[in-house]
Amino acid sequence: MTPADLAETLRAIVRDLVADDELDVEVPATVPVARPRAAGHGDYATPLALRLARPARRPPREIAEAVAARLRLDRAVSAVDVAAGGFLNIRLASDALGEIARTVVRAGDGYVRDIAARDVAAQDAAVRGAAGDGVVPGFRRPDSDDDQAGRRDGGDHVGGGRTATGSIAGPADLAGLADLAGLAGLVNAVGADAARYSLARLPPGSVGVRDIDLDVIARRANDSPVFRVQYAHARICLLLRNAGQLGLGVDVEGADVSLLTHPREGDLLRALGDLPRAVAAVAEPWAPYRVARYLEELADTYHCFQGACEVLPRGDDAAGALTGARLLLADATRIVLAGGLHLLGVSAPTRM
Repeated sequence: MTPADLAETLRAIVRDLVADDELDVEVPATVPVARPRAAGHGDYATPLALRLARPARRPPREIAEAVAARLRLDRAVSAVDVAAGGFLNIRLASDALGEIARTVVRAGDGYVRDIAARDVAAQDAAVRGAAGDGVVPGFRRPDSDDDQAGRRDGGDHVGGGRTATGSIAGPADLAGLADLAGLAGLVNAVGADAARYSLARLPPGSVGVRDIDLDVIARRANDSPVFRVQYAHARICLLLRNAGQLGLGVDVEGADVSLLTHPREGDLLRALGDLPRAVAAVAEPWAPYRVARYLEELADTYHCFQGACEVLPRGDDAAGALTGARLLLADATRIVLAGGLHLLGVSAPTRM
């Protein structure tokens, strides 16, 4: 169960409460679901009851209890706590959380691209509806002709907005950050991948190349963000190659994801579940920044997982069901890292 799945489940519960005359509100179009700040508070949290309290003219805790009572009936949910103020802290059943990895691997290498494409299509439809197919200031569809000019061959370039099936970062998006001469100098100094990634990850308010520490991004070390993300991807590819040499592969449908109960496995699954939030509305300004920072968090979370959880058997030990589940989780991480790097126009090396 991804955060989006949980949000839809919560929305359905509100709809049922309204239909049963237990709640008098408009069913919300969206339900906010996020990871709680404190790890001990479950997998996800939502302020849904607080948002419904005023229109329902009822205390938030009362609404939260009504929602929690129905949510506890869902087999994908292992616990629901009503916190002070009406927040709902939700813990998923281990197999439901593990299904996030299966969802990613089942979708394959196009998983990130497809999520981004859906977000672009949704935003495009909203803009068309608001502007009657006119031009809305500040919005530029990433599949416009201007974005594709001179880049239809998919050749090497420092970004340039593409459709959501390609990259989303480049000079067209970052024109306010640096002039083309500065960009060319950056590419010459650190290479195209590091240049693209470093510009993409600049936060709002940055002035461009002057905000980039060339010494850091040029290093092949963990303090270089682009290296850290690419290295995590390469490490997973090495792991999967080693698994192949042992006669092991990723069994998408047969892996027992209920075995993924280690805290570091849970951290990695929740990080994978955050992908849709990171790539939401990829056509908006600063979308590359959100994607880059998400990839860094995912890479760091994977490194923690790999340090705490042995994936492959040692010596003469036999591979068990946990091996298969962890291979699935590792492959899901590979898919998301590669897809996220692709969105930024950065390569995902399989060897480093």
